[in-house]
Amino acid sequence: MPHSADCPEGRSQLFTFARRDFLQKVASLTSLCLLPKSQPRSLYPSPEFKIGDLVAQDWESDDDEAPEFATDFGEILGMRWIPEPDGYCSVSNTWVYFVRWTHSNCPGILPEPYSDGELTLDSDLRLVNHV
Repeated sequence: MPHSADCPEGRSQLFTFARRDFLQKVASLTSLCLLPKSQPRSLYPSPEFKIGDLVAQDWESDDDEAPEFATDFGEILGMRWIPEPDGYCSVSNTWVYFVRWTHSNCPGILPEPYSDGELTLDSDLRLVNHV
């Protein structure tokens, strides 16, 4: 079989060029993967509580039938960062939490678990190990 003058016997210059290109690309991609990645900076601080955390909220009663101080217990369902006051919340630069309240140490206040949809400030909650 005749060979052209441009190709060495048994090898194609086109294939050799493509393989060299391919190896350079693989080396470039590999070096990018090995370089340390910078951590993205968060625009806000980490939340104090995570979804699923068990929390308690202490409160003072203004009801004559309730004790002077009571504690409600619940679980974090969700959270939201409030960067500035809006129509729903008047605080800013803070985390607020949605809590599923499970019970209270004040009898009759929480007859069954519920979520009222109200936002609870992180400063009003404390972490507990049971509900």
